[in-house]
This record gives sequence, C-alpha cells and structure tokens, in this order.
Amino acid sequence: MSQVLLIFCLAGATDALYKQWIPDTNYENKTNWDKGDVPCGNDRVQFSSQRKVSVFVETSHAVQEMTLPMDGEMILNSGAGFYVLSGQDPGCGAGVRTKFKDSESLRWFNPALWQAAATLNDLQDGHFLFSVHEESVPCQQDDVIFKVLSSFRVDTSSSQTTIPVKSVSVLGKVFDSRSEFSEYLGSGSGQFQFHGSSAVTVGNPGCPDPTGCFCGNSVHHEHICSAITCGSSSCKKPLRPVGHCCEVCGAIVTVHYTDGFKLQNFRERIRHLFLSLPQYESIQLGMSKVLKPQRLMGIIPFGSSPEIQVVILDGETGKLSQALAQDMLKDIKSHGSKLGITGADIQTASEPESSVGTVVGAVFGALLVITLIVIVVALIRKGVVQMPPMRNTNVSDLNGATDHGFDNPIFDKPDMLPDMPNLCAWMPSACLRARFCSPSSSVSTFVLASFTAFCSLVNCCSTTTQTSCTED
Repeated sequence: MSQVLLIFCLAGATDALYKQWIPDTNYENKTNWDKGDVPCGNDRVQFSSQRKVSVFVETSHAVQEMTLPMDGEMILNSGAGFYVLSGQDPGCGAGVRTKFKDSESLRWFNPALWQAAATLNDLQDGHFLFSVHEESVPCQQDDVIFKVLSSFRVDTSSSQTTIPVKSVSVLGKVFDSRSEFSEYLGSGSGQFQFHGSSAVTVGNPGCPDPTGCFCGNSVHHEHICSAITCGSSSCKKPLRPVGHCCEVCGAIVTVHYTDGFKLQNFRERIRHLFLSLPQYESIQLGMSKVLKPQRLMGIIPFGSSPEIQVVILDGETGKLSQALAQDMLKDIKSHGSKLGITGADIQTASEPESSVGTVVGAVFGALLVITLIVIVVALIRKGVVQMPPMRNTNVSDLNGATDHGFDNPIFDKPDMLPDMPNLCAWMPSACLRARFCSPSSSVSTFVLASFTAFCSLVNCCSTTTQTSCTED
C-alpha cells in the first residue's frame, strides 16, 4: 500500500515549511540531455551558445569534444573535471552528438517543481507534504532549499517586484540576511541561477501566530495556475479548495476558531487520531489558514473571513475522504471547545447533486417580490403613495365625443377603496391546499404567512387564511 503522505512538524508552533526546488542543471542528471543519457567518452557534447547556464559537475568525465556557451559556469566538485581519451571508449558505442537541454522555462511559480516538508530530515527521507497549488510554491514564511550538490536556473518573473521568503539555501549556504543575499544575486553565480523580473528577498519573519499564517501567494494565483493543466474529475460534485487551481474529488473541512486555537496542536491531533489508522493510509491531507470568501445566500459575495481549511483527497471518487471528514467532525463536536474551535463545516464531492441552493434562492426571490407588493399596496391604501391620474389629452376631431377614460377608484381616489371580504375566497381553497399546505415544508409555511399578511392589509378574510390545512 502507498505510504502516508502527510507528515507534521513536531516542534514549535509556527506554520513555516521547507520548500525544495526539484529540477537541477547537473551534468550527471540524464534528464538534462536530449539523448536521455549522460555523455560518455565517444560523444560530442554541446551547450547552447546563446543561453546562460550554471552546471554542477560531481565527478570526472571523458568526452570526444565539448562546445561551451558564451556565458555560463561549470561548478566542479572536488575531483571533478573533463578529459579526452586517446582512443575509443569501448563502453560508449559509436558516439553521438548530445545537447544539454534548455532550462530557461523552469519557473519559480510552477507548483509541480517544488517539494514541501516539515523538517530537513523529512526532505532527505522523502516525507513530503500535500498542499493546495498556491501553498506548494514557497510562502512568505518558508525556508527555500536548493540541493547541496546541485546547480539550477529558475525564472522568478511575476506581477510583483519582490518574492519574500524567510531564507534561501544555495549549495549548502543559508542566506537569511537581505543584504547578503542581494549581494549574492548580483554575483556571477547568482545571475546564472536566478533570472526574471522579480527579485527573491530573504529575512521575512516566520509565523508568530499560533492560529497559523496566510501563505501570501494569493496575489500570484493566476500566475501559478497558468502552469497547471487540470484533468477531468470522476466524482459527482468536484470541489475547488481556496488556493487550488483545479477541481478535486475529496472533502473540505472548514474550521471556525477563536484566539485560543493552535494550528500545530490540531494538526498533531488529526495525525495521531486518524492518519495513523490503516484505512486512511493513502489519504492526502493539507491544512492551512485561508481567507475564505463569504457569500450571502450562497450567491452574493460580501467579504472574506480567516478560517482553517483542511483539504482531504483519496485519489478516487472521494468516498474515503468523506469518511475521514465525518470522523473529524465528530471529534470537533466532542472536543472542539477545548481546542479553541467554535464549529466546522464539511463539503464533499461524493454526495449527490443537491437542489437546496436553487430552492433557497427561489424562495428568497419570491419573498422579495411579495414584500414589495405588500408594501406598495399598504402605502396606496394609506394614501402615502398615489398614482398620477390619467390626463385628458386633446385629440383631433374624431366625429364624436372624446373618450376621457374613467375614474379609477384605486389610484385616483384612495378613500373609495372598499373592503373586499371575498378576496381570499376568490382564491380557490383547493388551490391553497395544493400549493401551500405541505406540513413538512417550511417554504410553504412562509408563503402562506406572506399571503395572510397581504390579506390582512386589504382587510379581508383573515379567518379564512388561518384555516388549518388538511389533505384532500
């Protein structure tokens, strides 16, 4: 079975992670060569003359010939170098011309090019964390790691002038001073390794808030998502987590908290109680603080609020994710007050489509229309609002008396509005029962109450509308 993919930091209350850059420009990495193999003694090696490149060489290599770039560097490990054989390399074959691949297109804001872990040991052991796309890229409180025996080239272009992080480690040296790292970026190696319109800056503080900190990459959302190709979803109702570029099959638990909440403690609780269980071994789970948009009636946006978002994926239709989400909700209901949690909501992708939102929208729409009608009628009844009378218009001779219309007792003379005791009786009682008398429907009760209020405003049949409903 697959390994557990969620590992949490056991020390500290901060929300900072280690983010490691995956690609490299190492000479010994066969994926960096167009032929798919590291060059050997009979091969002719070619670097693009028009591209800047930094190449780390770990050991010594035999080559037939080598074409170097106009601007670049070779970082030679101890004992590394190149030499030419006097004869043929018997284990190399006939020899080919092999070209070093272009690394100009490798972008900082591509989530697929980063790995995240809670500790340096987890990075070395391959215990990586799952995150939404925005948080897969280094956040403002994260430590950025470029592998020790490695070279790289990364495009930092974005819509912002700077990319703040806590620290950057290059070839084993950790930069956490802004001035020192700025000096390194201006060096030859720094210019070969980092290029683009945005400057990476270090010295940003870690996360001092026990409830967690925002990643800060929402301003780069479009840039991040432009590097992602979303696949099709196999579930009935795919979800879109905050900070993610694609719809997913799984579950989302939204946790509402107080000042006493500690994100690290909650992470540890979930890990010990649930993720250690065999049935949840394949689960991917990401937890972070996000600004979640708020919507009136689920439709009209009216701001955002800080919440803890727990994204749970199982790689399938989401049923296993839903089971874990339900287990988490039960635990929150039982112990949430002790953890500083005031409540939690669940969204799942495996549940069937629901029309609740449509019904609620229709009900509130009907409420608005009925309320406006009742208000207008009441104002007209009291004489506060009067409709303008129909004006007599001079018309040409029509060989007869001109029809000037008639006095409208409702709009022209509000005091002539008679009581209409049979208004409600005019509405067939059978129709009322068919439309409004479903004892299990809160919507029907509301509509009936609105109709009763309307009748009372026009002084009619209040006793009729109060009649209890019975089944036909």
